[in-house]
Parts: sequence; structure tokens; C-alpha cells
Amino acid sequence: MRKTRYLALFAVIYFVGLLCVTAPASVLGLVIQHVSHERLSLANSQGTIWRGSATPVLHTNKKSAIPLPVLYWQIRPQALLKGRISARLSVDNPESATQMELTLDRQSVTLNHVLLNFSAEILGELSPYLKPAQLGGNLMLQSPQLTYSGNQLQGKATVHWNQAGSAMSAVHPLGDYQINIEAAQNNLRAVLTTRNGALLLDGQGNWSSGQKFHFNGTARATPESQDRLAELLQHLGPEVSPGIYGISL
Repeated sequence: MRKTRYLALFAVIYFVGLLCVTAPASVLGLVIQHVSHERLSLANSQGTIWRGSATPVLHTNKKSAIPLPVLYWQIRPQALLKGRISARLSVDNPESATQMELTLDRQSVTLNHVLLNFSAEILGELSPYLKPAQLGGNLMLQSPQLTYSGNQLQGKATVHWNQAGSAMSAVHPLGDYQINIEAAQNNLRAVLTTRNGALLLDGQGNWSSGQKFHFNGTARATPESQDRLAELLQHLGPEVSPGIYGISL
């Protein structure tokens, strides 16, 4: 009888262990969806929770879902012995030389060596005000470290918007731009500057916990591009002074 009990216990432990080792990547998607309060989900999951890939989908509201580049991950089981999850992440290419490091424990989520690339079309999804402009180009997000703890985001990041374009303008590219982001406690600050181009943009944005993101800036064209950028400038905002248009989000 005792031998039978031991065999049954061993079978249960073996079965549970097998489930943990072979659990599909979709299980990780359910966890992420729950932790993010359904703001982030994983589509087209492949592999296991330990090593796999999926397409992250950002849900900005009930009607808007933004697919992000394919994400590959490899979780280090040994970190579980210390009560945390540690994983290597890469985007689009599992063998990429540039890999991010994710550390998750009961108190915080930390992402190191952040390097993410997006299509600028995402800007139209994040702001209905910008959607008619059909913005294009490439967005590259870089940060040495970002930490989310206690409902607060901390860290510094830089977004490069390269080869920017718009369906409202025949000028292409419009220019290259940079957004410097700094998050601390309950506040996030973003500063937009122009690196080069026919469309000159600048401005500042702020977000505080419980508040919507607010951005105020200006847009103007270089002298030789004013006529070709007139339609786009008028869409971006009212003319606050000759040739200078205000942007408010």
C-alpha cells in the first residue's frame, strides 16, 4: 500500500513537472494579459514558456490594437531559485547580437539594454489627432534601463524618428527627429527636437499618474518648403505667428 502511494505521488510530481517544462507559450500570454490589465497581449505564440516567440499587441482602447515586432525570449530557470524571473529578449531575430535583459520579481519589472524598432504608423494609433496625417518612417527606442515598480515607471529613453513622412505632404522625407524621455515617480516628461529636415518640430509633453498625456509644441517649414508643407502645417494646428503653427495633444 505504501509503495503504491509513493508511486502515485511520484506520478503526480512527474506530471506537474512535465506540464511546467512543456507548457506552451500561450500560457505566458495569459499571464501578461492579466498582469497588464489587458493592455498587452501576445498573438501567434510559438514554443514554450521557457523559450518561444510571439507578436506583442498593445491595446490602447477597446477598438484599437497595435501589433508590435515579433518578440523572442529565453527564460533562465536558475533565476527561479532566487525568487525572480530572468530572461533574454530579442526583437525580429532570435540570434540578434543586441539582446535585452528582463528581470521580474514581486516588487518590480526591469528591462536593460532596451532597443526596439517600430513603424511610425503607431503614432496615429496612439493619438486620433495624428491619424489623418498618416505618419510614416521608423521609430527606434533606446534606453539603458527602464524599471516599473509600484505603478511607477523610472528611467531615461531616447526615441529616434528617422525618415519621417506624411500622406499629407509630397515632401519625403520630412526630416529626422528625436524625443528624449525621462520618467521618475509619477511623472513622465518628453522633449521633441528636430535633427534635420524640411519640417521643423519642437515641443514638450508631460504625463502624470491619473492624468492624460499633454503635449505642446510648434511646427514650421524651412523657407524653400513652405508651399509644399502648407496642408500638413494647417492640419497640425493653428498659425500662432507668421509661418509657425501650434501643436497641442
